[in-house]
Amino acid sequence: MQTEKTYNLTFTAGTLLLNETYAVAETYLESGCDWGKTQTITFEHNLMSKDKVSTNKRFFSLVKQRISALNEEELDLLVNSTVLIRRQMLLLAICKAHALIFDFISVNVRDSFFAMQERVTHANFNEFFNEKKYVHPELEAITDLTVAKIRQVVFRILEQAELIESIDTGLIQRPYLSEKVERVIVKDNPKWLAAFLYSNNEINNACSLYE
Repeated sequence: MQTEKTYNLTFTAGTLLLNETYAVAETYLESGCDWGKTQTITFEHNLMSKDKVSTNKRFFSLVKQRISALNEEELDLLVNSTVLIRRQMLLLAICKAHALIFDFISVNVRDSFFAMQERVTHANFNEFFNEKKYVHPELEAITDLTVAKIRQVVFRILEQAELIESIDTGLIQRPYLSEKVERVIVKDNPKWLAAFLYSNNEINNACSLYE
C-alpha cells in the first residue's frame, strides 16, 4: 500500500501558542521576513516567555514551522487582524504544518458535527489514530503514553482554537469566518475550509463565490 507523507508530530512541544506566535510573526514582518533577525530578536526579548534556552529554541522552532506554512495574505491577517481572526489563522497554520491535526478535524470532528453528535471524544481520536496506522506506519512505533500526549495536545489545541467548548465537554463549536478570511483561504486552497467544519457543499459554494 502506498503511504501518505509522514506525519510531523512536533506539535506536541506546544499547544496553540497564540501570543507567542503573534509576537514572532510581527517581528518576522518588521525584520523584513528575515528569520535570522527574527530569531535573534525573539531570544533577546524572550518573546517565548520561557526561562530555559533549550525551551525557547524548541518553541521558536515550532512557531517558525507554523508561520512558514502561511502565505503572505494569511500572515498579514495573523498580524493585522482581530484576536478572533488571529486565532483562525493560527488554526490554519497548525493544520497546514501538522497534517495529523488537519486530518482529525476535517474527517472525525467534522463528521461528528454534521452527524449531530454534538461532541468529540477521546474514543473518536483513538479510533482515528488506529485507522491512520495503516497508511502511516511511523505511528506503529509510538507508545501508548505518547499517544495519550498527542491526544492531550490535540484536544488542547481544539479548545484554544475554540473548535470545542472545553477539553472536559468536547462540545463542538463551529467557527464563523468573515468573507475576507473565506476568500483568502479559498485563494490558497479551499480544502482548508474543512478545518473550520465546512461541508463539502459549502466548500464548493465558496469556490464558486470567490474563485
